[in-house]
Amino acid sequence: MRKIIYSMPDQIFDAITLIPDTSLKKRRFNKVLICGMGGSGISGEILKAIYPALQIISNKDYSIPEYIDRYTLSILVSYSGNTEETLNNYRILSKRKTGIAVISSNGKLLKKKSELKIKIPGGLPPRGAIGYLFTPLPFILYKFHLINTEPEQKLISLARFLNKRRNVIEKKAKILSKKLLNRLPIIYSNSQTFFPVARRWQCQLNENSKVLAHINIIPEMNHNEIVGLGKPEALNSKISLIFINDPKAHPRNRARVKILKETIKNKFSNIIDIEPEGKNSLHRLFWTIMLGDFISYYVAIKTNVDPMPVKRIDYLKKRLSRIQ
Repeated sequence: MRKIIYSMPDQIFDAITLIPDTSLKKRRFNKVLICGMGGSGISGEILKAIYPALQIISNKDYSIPEYIDRYTLSILVSYSGNTEETLNNYRILSKRKTGIAVISSNGKLLKKKSELKIKIPGGLPPRGAIGYLFTPLPFILYKFHLINTEPEQKLISLARFLNKRRNVIEKKAKILSKKLLNRLPIIYSNSQTFFPVARRWQCQLNENSKVLAHINIIPEMNHNEIVGLGKPEALNSKISLIFINDPKAHPRNRARVKILKETIKNKFSNIIDIEPEGKNSLHRLFWTIMLGDFISYYVAIKTNVDPMPVKRIDYLKKRLSRIQ
């Protein structure tokens, strides 16, 4: 798993070369639907954070919202190509005559009819293929005329940034991982932009470290969760509070975090601040993603857990395959 996480910038570089040189006829789209589950689906949430001016909907269910129509560009992302929720999404979307693009390494989805297919390398756990799964998305927006600027240079810049920083990120993650050992991580984002990163941290801790993790967002948690935080007190010594601090967050949200920490500092001994690094939001998002990925790996290693297998997911899929 370490080598897979370390390869994130290499995946981005390679994925750029996999984009087909295809010109698509301009169609009228007023929204984008991204269908994908787990490690495949998180890339759509990150895309939404990077292009806030576009109406991007992330769908993680068998069903499709009723308002999705032929004026929707649907992007179906499934690393294996056999994710049953995503295949069911395709069946519905093809009937609604939406635009359809596909990102996959193999499987049934790649054989389906679509306006654009991007085939990526297989052989990785989906959560370890984020470079391959995310990189095609901005290109798809561009090829379907939803953004005006070709994204290649931005993505090359991202890959170079991560390539230069990955050793430092890994070293930082190794140190921070010690603060999460045998604890329940509670992760807060201070902005909508970084909430997908909090979710990524949660999922990586779930799958790699095999631990439960909780996430929420500022300011929403100030209207409910803040009251229960710290109870029952017997749990407080087993909790790591992690604040992901978007430097571009609303000033009132930054003030809320400051006041919140002052309120609870006597209840929790383990409060961690994550300050994302990078010259733009794309760099900062992926810097923080890579940090979280490495943290989840080192939590696993230091607790004698194999980060690779996800036996409960495999068992669930096996049982479901017997149900028609």
